[in-house]
Amino acid sequence: MGEARARLEQNVQHWNDHDSAAWVGDFSPAAQVVGPGASGSGTEMARTLYSTWQDAFPDNEVRVTDIFEDGATAILQAEFRGTQTETMNAPGQTIPATGRRVNIPFVAINRSDGGRITTFTLYFNRAELLGQLGLVSAPG
Repeated sequence: MGEARARLEQNVQHWNDHDSAAWVGDFSPAAQVVGPGASGSGTEMARTLYSTWQDAFPDNEVRVTDIFEDGATAILQAEFRGTQTETMNAPGQTIPATGRRVNIPFVAINRSDGGRITTFTLYFNRAELLGQLGLVSAPG
């Protein structure tokens, strides 16, 4: 197991422990953080991403499906599971608590250098999230 995979596994553990300081501490101070509808740099952006999800889904967990590694890059394929019991302050919109449970597949691509994440790119289907929250009709 290489350093990138170990860093990613540690980051997932910090997330599932609901340890904000440790999760944000995994990031380089100049890390690039990109996700659907949002992007920025630095640990403040990592903290914002963390709070967006952890605050809205306090019982959440990430279930790892697979991890792929190539040099300094690790790719996480996983599911985000949780119940939205609080308001979600998402980029461009605020979603009041729905009380609904979600199971959202996602992919995160992390690049590391010097023991810290330097690039974090998150991909997930926003329409699927909104559908599971009951905010949009299911296709079909």
